[in-house]
Amino acid sequence: GMRPGGLRAMVPSGPVGAAALSAGGFASFYIGVLLVSILVALPFAHLVNTARNLDIPMADALHLLGMVGIASIASRFALGALADQAGRRLTFLACTMALVVATMLWALASSLLALTAFAILFGACWGGFVALLPAFAADQFGRQAAGTVIGVLYTGRAIALLAGPLVAGYAMEALGGHRVPIAVAALLGLAGVILLVRIPRLRGP
Repeated sequence: GMRPGGLRAMVPSGPVGAAALSAGGFASFYIGVLLVSILVALPFAHLVNTARNLDIPMADALHLLGMVGIASIASRFALGALADQAGRRLTFLACTMALVVATMLWALASSLLALTAFAILFGACWGGFVALLPAFAADQFGRQAAGTVIGVLYTGRAIALLAGPLVAGYAMEALGGHRVPIAVAALLGLAGVILLVRIPRLRGP
């Protein structure tokens, strides 16, 4: 597995940041966010092609991406209020789990209606995931270390955002469809959620 010490070498940090990267749970946090970030990357690269392969008109296929954006913006207000009531940790973890559920819905989708439901659910939860990730990091590892933690974290997100769509594209080409590659991505995301849930509650609500 990935050692926190190896991650610590990736960015310059002071004693506070170094301590956070050595803390219990950081490697799980890094890998969990990387795996969930694969789910976040895929629709922007492959949703339109999925719709076109299901014989959905191009205009409707492009509208799906618009729905993702609208749902994301709308959800940030609602999820912020929910996080204040239910706690940031619970709301963040619920968003990540809902991303897995949405991705499995995409894998099973065979109609515009199902893809529309995916786009709205995915967009809403993607908005929450992105908005609450820095707060979750600060709650877990302390606000003083948050800059270092998030900086290292985003190296994992970058790997996922670059490699995920590329690998999925090759897999869709090889297998002649989106169902198996997207379902596999959903399972990887589920593994990521399990890692995030298992991180010890060090700080914060």
